Amino acid sequence: MSLSKIAKLIIFLIGLGLLFFLIYRVGPSEIVKAFSEAKLYYIVSAVFVYILLIATRSLKWFLMVRIFENKIKYRQFLPIYLFNSLMGSITPLKSGEAITPVLFNKYFKIPVGRGFSVIVLDRFFELAIFTLVLTASIVYILNSGIQNDLLLRFFRGALAVIFLALFLMVAALISKRITLRMLKFFRIIRFAEKETDAFYDALPLLKNKKAYLFLTPLTVLCWFFEISSSYLMYNSVFPAPFLISASISMVTGAATFATFIPGGIGVIEVGVAYLFGLFGYSTVSAASSVILARVFLTGTLFISGLLGLIFVNYFKKDRMTANPALKK
Repeated sequence: MSLSKIAKLIIFLIGLGLLFFLIYRVGPSEIVKAFSEAKLYYIVSAVFVYILLIATRSLKWFLMVRIFENKIKYRQFLPIYLFNSLMGSITPLKSGEAITPVLFNKYFKIPVGRGFSVIVLDRFFELAIFTLVLTASIVYILNSGIQNDLLLRFFRGALAVIFLALFLMVAALISKRITLRMLKFFRIIRFAEKETDAFYDALPLLKNKKAYLFLTPLTVLCWFFEISSSYLMYNSVFPAPFLISASISMVTGAATFATFIPGGIGVIEVGVAYLFGLFGYSTVSAASSVILARVFLTGTLFISGLLGLIFVNYFKKDRMTANPALKK
């Protein structure tokens, strides 16, 4: 087993350990009791909003891919997106999405470099809007009278990591030389070095005004759906104000980003319980609600990803029938 795989396994086990530690401290019986008393209509609403989130993100990616290949149909694209989304969610920093360009090339004959341009631009918009909302969330928490040295140190560290990631993305978007140096330094995805020409040839297509007209509002809508699904899930167990829920969701999301733990498992649960506790809410209720969210929302993502995997081959055959040139 390679060192990178060992490191990923260790990181995942740390997250899993945090989750089990939280369950132990809160008490399994208390969590089961909270589950049994949870309001079903809030849970159903949260799952519905989360499905809207998946659909909106898939539409955003579909519209970007259509810039390169306008013959692609949404029903052909959706299964590939769902599987790709699952891969991204179970890997640190959504690194599983590195397979996206390969999938685009295999099923739609889009050059790998162009596929990377879609990922980079999407991540840039996602991270830029996330940073703005996270900053507002931090200001809200601090103005609410929450003063905690550990929390302040985390805020500074998380913002530093996120701004560094934004800087690297901007550098990748504007400089081919810097991109090649980064690829060489990190020693990852070496084959991407051969695809840099296609990557930079594709960027002007994605920089047109039409791309921004749908990319910005859809990204904002995605974050709204993500925050709202968590808010509804928290409220299935205890009444949590929207602004507090949203702020906590953004801060724990930053913790996921900064710690590299796949899917934020353990980190999100501990973070939500801890932060709601600082606001004076029951740690037991907060922990129960976020574990409930893990079961239903992550479960929805897994089911959609598995369905995507099942239908990928079916729609590949359908596309080949419609376009025999893809068989070559």
